[in-house]
Amino acid sequence: MKSAIDRRLSALCVPDDMAQRIQAAAQKKRPRVIRFRRPLAVAAVFCLILACSMGVLATTVPSVQNLFAIVGTQISSMLQPIERSCTDNGIETTVVAAMNDNDMVDIYVAVKDLEGSRINERTNLADVQLSGIAMTPMVQMVQFDEKTATATFRIEGVCGEDLNGKKITLSIGAVLLGGTEWSDQNTGISVSDIETVFPSPAFQPITGNATRTTVGFSDSGAPFNGDQALVPAESDGSLDSMFPWGGLTSGGVADNALHLQLKYSAVGKYAQFTQVFLMTGKPEKDEKLPIHSIDFGKCETRGGSQYYEYTEYILPLPQGADPEKLTVAYSGISYEDAVPGKWETTFRLESVSRQRVAHVELNIGGWHVTQVELSPMGVSVTVDDNGSSDPLPEILAYDKSGAPIPVNGSSSSWNGTERICKNQFTSPLPLEQISRVTIGGVEIDFKN
Repeated sequence: MKSAIDRRLSALCVPDDMAQRIQAAAQKKRPRVIRFRRPLAVAAVFCLILACSMGVLATTVPSVQNLFAIVGTQISSMLQPIERSCTDNGIETTVVAAMNDNDMVDIYVAVKDLEGSRINERTNLADVQLSGIAMTPMVQMVQFDEKTATATFRIEGVCGEDLNGKKITLSIGAVLLGGTEWSDQNTGISVSDIETVFPSPAFQPITGNATRTTVGFSDSGAPFNGDQALVPAESDGSLDSMFPWGGLTSGGVADNALHLQLKYSAVGKYAQFTQVFLMTGKPEKDEKLPIHSIDFGKCETRGGSQYYEYTEYILPLPQGADPEKLTVAYSGISYEDAVPGKWETTFRLESVSRQRVAHVELNIGGWHVTQVELSPMGVSVTVDDNGSSDPLPEILAYDKSGAPIPVNGSSSSWNGTERICKNQFTSPLPLEQISRVTIGGVEIDFKN
């Protein structure tokens, strides 16, 4: 197991008798969970519970005022007020409000540094879990308020009807600081340079769990089995800082492919959307070539995420290419620091009260559409899963002006016989502001 990050828990101080009651109640209500992390003392934290309306909260609570500024007063009135705060390592997280429908849940979380100025527009959250859902929720910063130094995040999860009216727990395991987005960053290091540092690469079989990925590889290319990896090798240190999320432990050319083995740093493991690829060196023809990668070695599981010790990139070399003119480039998001902790908030999730449903019989392409649901959060379409290879029907919703409503993303789930496709709006909208919905160009007639 990869060595855990050494961390100290900064807990809130409470009277001993209160701490004992909190701990006893927690042990009574739920079983102990064993995690892949260092044992930590149980932290007693205060949670602020306000059972008043969003309008009342907005006049007194800064985090709610920020949310009103983000989504507007009309939308805020549809949200379920939560306003529960927890503090760890000097950072306070506040679950401000939530909204869900039959398919999705949006939770708005405000994050503030109580000890300094660590929180800014380059902050992110990691190891986020939402009880009751199988998929890791998505995290997106929607605003950083400079006046209050508060970052507001929207956490999106696929929940379904099973969570309606039930208690759920939102857990955050790390606050990431100093995020930098890299796009097609050319290192200037050529294949020839790497061959010079690692002239005789040696390989060893991969044992244990591993994750293999192929990106952009054409059907004409050789199959990728990924059953071996480089043996870590000594180097002169000139390539140690080649990537911002880890150091190069080995490299070289074998079987007409460049191999680059990277070991993640303690913070580098949180890097997101990372890609490593070759560039031709000709500005008019800078071309991303196919890549393979293998994540392997010791694996740490935190908050539903897996962090492997190593990643090895395998970059096939184009035929006849000059190794001195092929350079290594990368893209992704890296972070300068991570504040580990345990921020947990439990609350009861209330379902959206109003939803429009249309039961239909539409044959569009190779798909049979049976139901369309419209909520303030988006449009959900149910189709019979008949194995069709046709593209799913286009889902569009329009506002009162006739303009398409922008979406934040799409998701698809399967229950064995039906596929449910969901387009989620960038921001919730009152149903009165949605003029019509079309599926594959066919307008849907909602009876309710």
